[in-house]
Amino acid sequence: MHATAINVSVVMPAYNAAGTIGAALRSVLAQSERRLEVVVVDDASTDDTAAIAARLATEDPRVVVLRRTMNGGPAAARNIALAKARGQWIAPLDADDTFAPDRLERLLALGEERQADIVADNLLLCADQGSGRGEPMIRPDHIAEGRWMSAAEFVNGNVGSRYKPRVSYGFLKPLIRRAFLQRHNLRYDETNRFGEDFLLSLSCLLSGCRWWLTPQTTYRYTVRAGTLTDVQSAADLARIRRREDDLLRSHWMVMRDTELAAALRRHKAVIEHFYYYRAFTDALKAGTFAPAINLLLESPRGFRHIMTESALQAPRVALKALRGGFRQARPAEPRSAVAAVSDGRY
Repeated sequence: MHATAINVSVVMPAYNAAGTIGAALRSVLAQSERRLEVVVVDDASTDDTAAIAARLATEDPRVVVLRRTMNGGPAAARNIALAKARGQWIAPLDADDTFAPDRLERLLALGEERQADIVADNLLLCADQGSGRGEPMIRPDHIAEGRWMSAAEFVNGNVGSRYKPRVSYGFLKPLIRRAFLQRHNLRYDETNRFGEDFLLSLSCLLSGCRWWLTPQTTYRYTVRAGTLTDVQSAADLARIRRREDDLLRSHWMVMRDTELAAALRRHKAVIEHFYYYRAFTDALKAGTFAPAINLLLESPRGFRHIMTESALQAPRVALKALRGGFRQARPAEPRSAVAAVSDGRY
């Protein structure tokens, strides 16, 4: 297959996804858009993930399977797939999600019609890899029709309040023109195992991409309990906070766009809140009390974040203590920062 014949490269990082990767790949191979390839990067799985993907590759030459010998996280795996990809468009797909049969055809048509650099649809949240009816992640009344999305709207959508629900644009799995990524030398941030989708999307918007958002729900997103908070670390949150600090201080677009700057400050405050609480509870769990005390005393703002989240989590801690005894109770996980940033499912 010649490079000019490939419209879409589906990039799929996979780690211990033997139970789901077959359905994910078959949803790609059954697309009405046939001029595609799917680049699977097995991230040093310890189950049959790579073997299942390899078997499908023998049946359909559009499947390319690459294997890592050491686990590097989803961002590193996606970057390996990007380097191998030959399509005009890049389409991320997680190994436990699926595409509706005409997803790529419809989004490609929209991307070309609008001359967009990115085109994204709504997610259909499903309990079991696309089975059942599911429900849209973004309320239909919020995306009544297709429209352009700005950097300020993207960031604001990931910050909720009592007056406005969080939209979580960072979860979206958009199609991106490969030429745009190459022109601006954009890749996933491999230093984070959390928030990598959000950071890449934000980088694209800050590089001037034209992003078209459609209300279609053709990406079937599998909701799995217990995975979203497991991967966010204090170090990941700190890196996101530093990145946004740098943007606020020095990026020309942020400095000229007051709405975008205000959105970034609000988002950074959310990340900072979860950073302090995560770092504090991690120190307590590790039995290193000096760092925990230092975080409390570091600044009035940090103290306030820790105390506020601790008060919110107190009922959960008390319930754990009642169920398992005080000795088994642990500092609770914070209300997840994932929704303010992005997916983080392995």
